[in-house]
Amino acid sequence: MKYFKILQLCITAFLLLLFMSCSKEGSYNLEDTPPLDFRSYYNGLTVTFANATKGATDISWEFGDNSPVVPGDSVKHTYTAIGNYVITMNGTFKGKSYIFHTVLRVDKPSVVNLDDGTFDDWKGVLYPDFLLSGKGAIDTAKVDYDANYIYIYVEFDSIAENAGLIDHIFGVYMDVDNTVSTGFSMKEMGVDYGCEGNLWDGGWFAPSKVDLVNGDPGWPFMGFDNEKAIKPGYIVKEGNTIKMEFGISREVFKINSDAMSFSMSIMNSDWSDVGNLVTPLPDFSERIPVKMNKSSK
Repeated sequence: MKYFKILQLCITAFLLLLFMSCSKEGSYNLEDTPPLDFRSYYNGLTVTFANATKGATDISWEFGDNSPVVPGDSVKHTYTAIGNYVITMNGTFKGKSYIFHTVLRVDKPSVVNLDDGTFDDWKGVLYPDFLLSGKGAIDTAKVDYDANYIYIYVEFDSIAENAGLIDHIFGVYMDVDNTVSTGFSMKEMGVDYGCEGNLWDGGWFAPSKVDLVNGDPGWPFMGFDNEKAIKPGYIVKEGNTIKMEFGISREVFKINSDAMSFSMSIMNSDWSDVGNLVTPLPDFSERIPVKMNKSSK
């Protein structure tokens, strides 16, 4: 009888422990996802954090660098070094307190401005490894980066005499972690993402028309429609030479390491006609590395 009671107590304790464990595990669900959100704006190592949740109050911030907590709906913070930081946003929404965590990349500023309607700013890109030699009909190219984008500038000669700004098809193939050990459709080359298609509509980028591919044989499209994936820049045609610039979102493509690589191809109009190639077919064995280890501008 004594052993039976001991066994009964053990079973009861076990069931109680199991119930408590299941209750704790089950208490986390999608409804508990913090409703808080914010926008970040960069000026080099100085970042502005702005509350983006309408109706949220009592906002405070932890910047991930052991600095004091700062209250305010919109605040500025200057970091002492580039890097990835865990940002904590605290706030109250509909009478309940929430905590929102996310990782933020803080990096060097860039002289490139995709909204200024000129290429003059690219004259300030002077790192030798960011000045790229041309291939095929590409005359010259440059790259730069900041915490938001990888910036690419290209000048190329159009083979088709009457080809306009929106008549070309582009392919940009990215190895976002700069390693061939990961990748999808072109795994042996480390390609993580590809962007293919007509990038301009009436002289501007049309990001919703960019086909983002991730993976399986046959290059199926990822299907996410994110206007931040590729940011439009300036494009102009001077004679047979086309000059263009654009930015690849580091956030969308998860470019958080200190290096990435890309390859680029250009065709005049028709995928089915290789004779239309402005540049050779993409050869990722000759990919262009972008080393994001610069400390300042």
